[in-house]
Amino acid sequence: MLALPLSAQVQQGYVKTLGRPGVPGKPLQGVTVRVRGVMNALVSDANGSFKIQATGKKDGDAIIINSVRKNGYELKDKDIVGRNIVFSSRVPIQLVMVSSAQLAADKKRIEDNAYKVAETNYKKKLAALDKQKKQNELSSKDYEKQLQELEARYENYMALVGDMAERYALTDYDNLDSIDAQINICIENGELDKADSLIHTVFDPTTVLQRNRDAKAEVAERMRIAQEAIDKALADKEQLQQNIEYAEKLAENCESLAEEYRRQGMEEKAQENLNHAQELRKLIESLR
Repeated sequence: MLALPLSAQVQQGYVKTLGRPGVPGKPLQGVTVRVRGVMNALVSDANGSFKIQATGKKDGDAIIINSVRKNGYELKDKDIVGRNIVFSSRVPIQLVMVSSAQLAADKKRIEDNAYKVAETNYKKKLAALDKQKKQNELSSKDYEKQLQELEARYENYMALVGDMAERYALTDYDNLDSIDAQINICIENGELDKADSLIHTVFDPTTVLQRNRDAKAEVAERMRIAQEAIDKALADKEQLQQNIEYAEKLAENCESLAEEYRRQGMEEKAQENLNHAQELRKLIESLR
């Protein structure tokens, strides 16, 4: 059996701080990144850059980040750790970290504003109910029913404040356009009526679709690169027949890409890659 020559391909990476209102994110130095299968830890430089030199990896292969750490900071998207990432020598991986102190302060500020708004609205609606009852516009039964509904809505909202505050405190303003940024700032400040007004008067279907397209652009590019690499490898029949390990790896890549296509709702492409994986599995069995 012929052995394939091993070479180290380079995956570029970049770490930055979380962008907040009026404070754009900046490169973060001294972040330690550990990647499965790479012996030495990687550390971001003054430009926030790091390089993953992975022997035997090619565009379209999967890599897994085991940890991302820096004292006093937290990873914004924690689910990136332990998840398959498509290796690319052309598209860099971007990691975003936030100061733990900043996150705690922003979360508390947003929570305080949300509690204040909720309490104000509750008191206002309760006063309106009491007035209706006093003026005999509501029966005692209807008053009790509406009061219970008001209290339930208030309690449900209060229970969600913590998660909501953390979500907004982790918003990366570097990725928002000016309209989104205005709406988020209004929500963080408890100016919900103003935020609602912006949503209904400024957003149009074209704007929404464009933002969705932009958000999916990086994922689509990585998937395109992975598909290109897989198609190229599948065309090399001679190499597949001479190296079982290579064929097994390619089958796994086909299955991983199929999962990504399914997440994007692209069932036809997902099935196409699953079919490739099945054909490769049959080839592997025949070579053993």
